[in-house]
Amino acid sequence: MKKISLLIFLLLLVSCMAKKEENNVTFWNSMGGPLGDALTHIIKEYNELVNDGPPLIPVNMGSYGTLSQKIMGAVASRRPPVMAQVYESWTSELLDADRIVPIQRYLYLIPDSVWNDIFPAMRLDNMWDSIYVTLPFNKSVPVYYYNMDLFEEYGIDHFPRTWDEFRDVAIKLTIDKDGDGKPEIYGTAFVVDVWSFATMLYQKGGRLIEGDSVMFDSEKGIETLKYWRDLIYKYKCAYLTTGYSHQDDFASGKVAMVWGTIVSYAFMKDKIKFRLGVAPVPHDRDSVVIISGTNVALFKDVPESLRIRAMNFIRYFLRPDVQAYWSIHTGYLPLRRSVLQHPA
Repeated sequence: MKKISLLIFLLLLVSCMAKKEENNVTFWNSMGGPLGDALTHIIKEYNELVNDGPPLIPVNMGSYGTLSQKIMGAVASRRPPVMAQVYESWTSELLDADRIVPIQRYLYLIPDSVWNDIFPAMRLDNMWDSIYVTLPFNKSVPVYYYNMDLFEEYGIDHFPRTWDEFRDVAIKLTIDKDGDGKPEIYGTAFVVDVWSFATMLYQKGGRLIEGDSVMFDSEKGIETLKYWRDLIYKYKCAYLTTGYSHQDDFASGKVAMVWGTIVSYAFMKDKIKFRLGVAPVPHDRDSVVIISGTNVALFKDVPESLRIRAMNFIRYFLRPDVQAYWSIHTGYLPLRRSVLQHPA
């Protein structure tokens, strides 16, 4: 009899815990390190300000790959979060599966003055078939970081403005100090990355796709890949890495210039012992960069009241002071144009 009573108690406890979790506004994300610290701070302040209902609960899933897997598994079992970070390709899958609720339904909760203040490119990036499906969240652009001490030592007075200049500087800053045929310092290092490929491709006037046609394997796409390949094999001024090893090598002084994002600084700043330079990405025919980062989606199979609570947080997140804090402490772009004039 005691065993049966204990079993019933445990079942009731699990049920109560599940009910409690269902009453929270769960926000699945992949914000780690200083990015996660900033998000946690913002959510804590929001929960303290709006303490008359279910709190917003951030749930960090680690990498974006893990987040994607968790989301797809959760929607399949009809137990999704209320809100989550999503990339556009995930959004297309979730839309096809009819598992998210378009943000368009809740835009009445965001004043027109706020909505229209969001950078147009960021708004349009969240539109499918003339409907706003998601909302912009963490957005960044690529930049180059460079070792200013090395530049000065070797008489280079500015960061390369074109890719031809970049190649020449990378060659000059590939340094074999002891003459053993193995450079102690390379001009640059990079990962195989669609972001850098797409940036240079668009600068050349190319496209990844056009209508129903695949375009990334066009002549311009081949020229782009050849440029990166030549840096490694022809000019021997670069090497391939994986993950963030290229940024670690840069921070340790083994690489002179490295591709990163405006957010990379938050992770590298404490490791760097030299004067750090930051510069726009070199250009080709056109000066173009690709905006990256996720958006946020609201999910079906959760109470409508919790989706509304999630939208109330987004409205708070879009406040100028909150956007300024987010940008300062993470490096991400502010979503609203007016934040550029914020005194913070």
